[in-house]
This record gives sequence, C-alpha cells and structure tokens, in this order.
Amino acid sequence: MPIKRVGHVVLKMRDLDAAKQFYGDILGMKIADERKDFGVFFRFNDYHHDIAVFKVQEDAPLPERNQVGLAHVALVADGLDTVKSMYNRLKENNVEGIRTADHGVTKSVYFKDPEGNELEIYCEVPETPWQEMDTIIKSDPLDLES
Repeated sequence: MPIKRVGHVVLKMRDLDAAKQFYGDILGMKIADERKDFGVFFRFNDYHHDIAVFKVQEDAPLPERNQVGLAHVALVADGLDTVKSMYNRLKENNVEGIRTADHGVTKSVYFKDPEGNELEIYCEVPETPWQEMDTIIKSDPLDLES
C-alpha cells in the first residue's frame, strides 16, 4: 500500500481562542502556526501539524450526531496510564461528552471539544492483538452483491 497513514485532521470551529485553549492547554498540543481569522495548526511532537482548526462564521451550526461527516478523531496514547491521566484532566476541565470504552483491543476515553467535535484518546491492549481477532467491531454482515 503506497499510502502510509493519516497525516493530519482539519476541524472547523467558530472560536479560535477556544480551540487554542482546548487543544493547547487541555490536550497539551503545541501551536505550529497560526493565521488570524483563518486557522490554528497544532502538533504533538516534531511533525509540522497533526490537527488544524479552521475558522467558520459565528452562526455556523454545531456538529450533530446524525449527520454526514466526521464521527470522531482518534488519538493514540502510549499506554493506559496516559488514557487515565487524560480522563482525569478532561474531568477537571469540565470537558463535555466524556465517556469511556473497553473495545477489547483498545481502551478509550471519548470527549468533545468546545464546539462539539468528538475526539477519542486510546491505548492499544498488547495482550489482545487485533491481528488475532475475528473482528475489531461486531456488526451484521453487509451484502454488497444484491
């Protein structure tokens, strides 16, 4: 496969200051670049940017659960201690939509940014390799031939 991985995600928000506070102060990302009234580019480590936030108008509708588009952005943590630490940090900062999940192959915390975009922070479960699972998501069969 010539494509290697997802390079970055771009989200839309009405309030860039709220984005900087959330992605910078709460999630701990660094600002890689910022363009007033356009967007903010965030990074975790040494990559040019992992998440960008582009400004939309103040009256733009918030994301809704039953609409076409992004369901959530998943961020990989180095282990369960980090997931737990982020869970506590999110609670301390009164972040909306916090929920947890044990998916067998991963352990996750889900939450929403200030404008309703859902994110997940998860860690792999090394003792449950996904390569040895019959499925990573239980679902009914999908017949595309009919």
